Amino acid sequence: MKWKIKLQKDYLLFIFIIVLGVLLYIQYWYSKKNLINSYKSKEYAKTIQIKSDFNNLLSNIEIIFKTHLNDNLRVLNSLFLLYHDIKSFDPDKVARILNKENKGEGYYQVFVIDRNYKIIKASYKPDLGLDLGKFSKYKKVFEKVFSGKEKIDISYLIFDYSSFTLKRYFLILSPDKKYLLQLAYVVDIYPKLRDIYLKILNKYRDLSDIKLYFMDKYLIYPVNFKKRYQPKKSIEYVMKNTTQILIKILKHLDLYDKYKNIIHNKELDFEKLAPIILHLFHTHNNILDKLHLNKHVYITYTLTEGFFKNLSNRLIIQNKFSTYILEKDIDNIRTRFFIILISLTLLIIFIRFIITYISLKLKDLVKHMKDNKPLAKPNSFIKELDDLAETYNWYRNRLNEEIEKNKKLLMENKRFIVDTVHQLKTPLSIITLNSDFLRMQLKDKNMEDTLNEIEAAIAMLTNSYEDLSYLAAKDAVVYKPVKLNVSEIVKSRVEFFMPLAKARDKNLVYEIDDDIYFDINKVELERLIDNNISNAIDYSKGKDIRILLKKIDKGFILQIESIGDRIKNPEKIFEKNYREHSHKRGLGIGLNIVKNICDKYNIKYEVCSFDGKNIFKYIFHY
Repeated sequence: MKWKIKLQKDYLLFIFIIVLGVLLYIQYWYSKKNLINSYKSKEYAKTIQIKSDFNNLLSNIEIIFKTHLNDNLRVLNSLFLLYHDIKSFDPDKVARILNKENKGEGYYQVFVIDRNYKIIKASYKPDLGLDLGKFSKYKKVFEKVFSGKEKIDISYLIFDYSSFTLKRYFLILSPDKKYLLQLAYVVDIYPKLRDIYLKILNKYRDLSDIKLYFMDKYLIYPVNFKKRYQPKKSIEYVMKNTTQILIKILKHLDLYDKYKNIIHNKELDFEKLAPIILHLFHTHNNILDKLHLNKHVYITYTLTEGFFKNLSNRLIIQNKFSTYILEKDIDNIRTRFFIILISLTLLIIFIRFIITYISLKLKDLVKHMKDNKPLAKPNSFIKELDDLAETYNWYRNRLNEEIEKNKKLLMENKRFIVDTVHQLKTPLSIITLNSDFLRMQLKDKNMEDTLNEIEAAIAMLTNSYEDLSYLAAKDAVVYKPVKLNVSEIVKSRVEFFMPLAKARDKNLVYEIDDDIYFDINKVELERLIDNNISNAIDYSKGKDIRILLKKIDKGFILQIESIGDRIKNPEKIFEKNYREHSHKRGLGIGLNIVKNICDKYNIKYEVCSFDGKNIFKYIFHY
């Protein structure tokens, strides 16, 4: 089966535009995705470099604290020796003494903590009065030293956001065992940290902001480069702020829902915060990021490792990159997408218009062809259509001229046939009457053969005359069917052709069931019977020609069987002017007349040729 489409099918155009739009959108989507991935890759590289710069600084500071650990312990012992009683102990004076002997990069601060875990004396005044017992982790450490379980305690690195310094605290019980003496080794990281901060901002033009958060073992502190010295906050504030900073980071990354149950737990153990943050970064390849095109920013978070890769002493680095260039590139490809889509849509619509125009012109041409009407003078803007119209008009005129000539010839031919048939009727009747008269007067048996030949010729001539008469009259005469005794008519036609068969040395052998009736016109029934019998006599090579008329269920069969050459083209035998044997002359219309009669009365016809037999079978159904 071949698929055919019509030129004017709007739904095909609609589907095509949708498919085209989808394909273009997919291309746009992939282009956008590639742009974003390329942009992220560049910012990833910058993020890693920024992390490396801060990581180097932090590693150097860790090394400073590590290399001065033994010196700090000796200074702690000196602090113990310098304490006599609480009244005479002056932290400022003691700190000056200790710092005179200090040759390291840091300096010392001195504090006194009472049994209530409050700082009651301090060389660093912002810490004076600070209640350290509010934080259970610190309280446990102080209790161990007060109880004597630990002689000294050495803290992890702690970021002092009020002074922008890193400190390590050393605790020892006072000689009178009433107070804790605390020594802080302080390294000022502000100058170097700020220097790196400014260099990075100047280096990367699309980097709009950097935020740093120092993370120790328990808490997170924001680093403020706009104002170095900040008011000292309580431990409760620092704990609460730690939670808020973590929530802010998680919300930036759309990860808040995943961790909110842990963060908002009333019994939150701050010792678990550092592992949570480490786990968060490690599960995302140490870089957390979120693209916020609606806010024109791309945020990345990294976590420094430090030289000793401690759980604490890390910087959380938040980078905010401007997405202006990325958004501009995305807008460009989006604009290109719409331009291409609109352009192709308009082009398709224009092509659709051209196709519709051509289709209408072709429909008009086909209609004029069907109606055999001339086309108006071509005025199309498509030259080929004008040429086609002009060619059609030219061929139409030529064809109509030929048709008129052929009509005249056909009319003359038909008139000739009618006149010929009319002129043949009288002499044929006279010949037939004289033949009958001669048969009645015949006394010389030697003349019988001659008379048989004459009667055979009369039968042949009569059959041809009846065929021509039927063809000449069928367009003007209506052959109405009536109920006929087919058995009697077949018998009469067999008798009619007996002389012809005898003259050709053939025998007509027939088996005819009686009382078979059918609604058919007599002239048409005789044409069907006569043409089959005359053909059998003409082409049979055997002596006997069998004619059968047999009743069947709901009908009957007329069958003519003869011996002869195999019929080569049974499917063509009923075509007009077709003859199997071109060397035999004839009109070539007999079986075509039979076919037309069969079609008119729904008579099935079959031709079989096998074993030297040719069988023509006609099946009549009531």
